[in-house]
Amino acid sequence: MQQLNGFILSSHYYNSNNGIELQYYVSTDEGVVKVKVTNFRPVFFVESKADQFSLPGMVERKKLSLKSFTKEPVDAVYFNNQASLFEGKDTLHARGIRTFESDVRPTERYLMERFIGGAVLISGEGKRVGKYLEFVNPKLAPGNFFLNPKVLSIDIETSFGNDLYSIGVHYYQGEQEVKKVFMVAEENKVINEELEYYTGEAALCRAFAEHFKQMDPDFLIGWHVIGFDLMFLERKFIQYNIPFNLGRSGEKVRLNERKGVGFFCTIPGRVVLDGPPTLRGAFYSFENFKLDTVASELLGTKKDISATGSAKVEEIERRFKEDKESLAKYNLLDCTLVSDIFKKTGLIDLCITRSKISGLVIDRLGSSTGAFDHLMLPHIHRKGFVAPNVLDIERDTHAAGGYVMEPKTGIHENVAVLDFKSLYPSIMKTFKIDPYSRVMSDVNPVETPTGHKFSSTEYILPNFITELFEKRLMAKQNNDHHLSMAIKILMNSFYGVMGSPGCRFYHSELPTAITGTGQWILLESIKYFENAGYEVLYGDTDSVFVKLKPEDAFKIK
Repeated sequence: MQQLNGFILSSHYYNSNNGIELQYYVSTDEGVVKVKVTNFRPVFFVESKADQFSLPGMVERKKLSLKSFTKEPVDAVYFNNQASLFEGKDTLHARGIRTFESDVRPTERYLMERFIGGAVLISGEGKRVGKYLEFVNPKLAPGNFFLNPKVLSIDIETSFGNDLYSIGVHYYQGEQEVKKVFMVAEENKVINEELEYYTGEAALCRAFAEHFKQMDPDFLIGWHVIGFDLMFLERKFIQYNIPFNLGRSGEKVRLNERKGVGFFCTIPGRVVLDGPPTLRGAFYSFENFKLDTVASELLGTKKDISATGSAKVEEIERRFKEDKESLAKYNLLDCTLVSDIFKKTGLIDLCITRSKISGLVIDRLGSSTGAFDHLMLPHIHRKGFVAPNVLDIERDTHAAGGYVMEPKTGIHENVAVLDFKSLYPSIMKTFKIDPYSRVMSDVNPVETPTGHKFSSTEYILPNFITELFEKRLMAKQNNDHHLSMAIKILMNSFYGVMGSPGCRFYHSELPTAITGTGQWILLESIKYFENAGYEVLYGDTDSVFVKLKPEDAFKIK
């Protein structure tokens, strides 16, 4: 029996006639391993009173001691693969039979029910299959692992049209690094250890793919790397009939664009991080998110070509024709600038920490509702309930926002700004506000100032908030910025998630109770200061601006 601690890089599932297979690529001290789960049965729930039915791919319908949020008993319906589950859900909905949790991803359900978040302990017998150690149906449990990732930054240079000039790569792991530029030229030639020429785009693409496999990165980074670089390269690989298979075991790169959301990339066994959206997700803001702007502000360094638009492309084309080594320098600098930005901000470490805290695989970190599911669903099940599908949530009235006081304009001296620390999470913690306590509000109820009732003894989220408060305090004491930020991002998402109709736990009473209580606290605070003879100049959601008395200002000085 082998035991390995590791960190989950990616998760995927595959349907077959024989069932469903979940796959996880995990980085361990023994290298990257592949975990296959073939004994998992996809499941959704239906009310026990629903008529009997038989569906293609359905394995069994099983009575459980679980209930819906309306406290109706439910049965579990198991399938042999996810495709049959989707088909069964649609068939039942057409018959007017409601399903519950039929939209939960099987790879996420498997991890959340085992309380696994990012780090995992694998127990089983591993077998060498090709390049990687493979575990089939091992025992998975929460683990403890520090990931020292292999990172590859890439950047391509192109013409105005469809010509690929060069591909630059910067690989690093800790202090180790490799820099290289692959460039189209009239002959195959190694110029130096950082520059190689290839006769034609096809040869260039093959050389890059081979180098990529040799470097075998855990993380692929770049600037608009998904929406531009990888999509351009995919077209080139297709043009020359070269498999665009950069996955850990030679799987195909999958690229897509979701309208109004952005570009997405899946490479099994690897994590793809695009600079601008990753920085935005960490609450960085700049005048704009051009590489030159961000590099200048964070690193004090600029790109080699300062021109923009058509002038920039014209200079790139000139260098390609007249000074290839200068173009290679420019190409490589763009790669290293991205690497340096990621190192300076600690973006990769932050993403790893957020994955451990939220439970989501890194490519799903942008889904705050997914993180909430990962936290709530397994606890809800252990409390005897199942949750609705997201699309079945009733979209009723939205909650009001925070209170904003009309400011007293003018120039004021000796003003104290008093801020409530983590106001909304504190309200949830104090009044035991969460989806489960709302359902159980008839058990030892506690009432908010808005008149909403929640159970003072039956709750889930307030315990988790207390735990996060303690972890964040410890993180600050240990100067662990990434853990502190990861916890802040997660805690700040709770109110927004419960107030979003895109969350399966949404109910208007949840956000209304939180914001309404927040307004009450702010108004009571304003009243308190005014009764004590202080002038309140402004108040907004979780802070008040109070004009101090002369004696107070003197004491502060």
